[in-house]
Amino acid sequence: MQDDTLELLISIGHYARVHRRFDEARYLFDRLVLLYPQRAFPYLGKGLVELDLANYRGASLLFSIALDVVPDSALARAWLGVCQIFEGHYALGARTLTAVGDSDEPGASSMAAAFLNLPECAPYTRAARAAQAAPAAAPLSTIERLTNLGGH
Repeated sequence: MQDDTLELLISIGHYARVHRRFDEARYLFDRLVLLYPQRAFPYLGKGLVELDLANYRGASLLFSIALDVVPDSALARAWLGVCQIFEGHYALGARTLTAVGDSDEPGASSMAAAFLNLPECAPYTRAARAAQAAPAAAPLSTIERLTNLGGH
């Protein structure tokens, strides 16, 4: 399929989704999955439909499939982290969003940063930052290990 036609179909799918025509959007993204099963975009489109319907578990599954197909997709990782947060898995979501880092994919790093700044994620992002900033502990000597094991 030509790039212009593909972009038009993706835009129509998102247009349908934004205008709450979820069945039509899902139908279109389903067809794109059949045509492009090894690309992330149709799974992202289907995931966004499920996210709009507050089906966070279904959206997480679709974003995970997008990551299986394209493991370095920062956008799929960011949307997966958002769904995990919406499901109440704040620590998991914060870890997933932290892995997005400073991605070059449009919107991925800014979305991750916005969700990592939520109060629900604060304890987990502080712990991750502290772990990154803390110097590595020096290994214990044999005498220190034996003393610690002996309770002295």
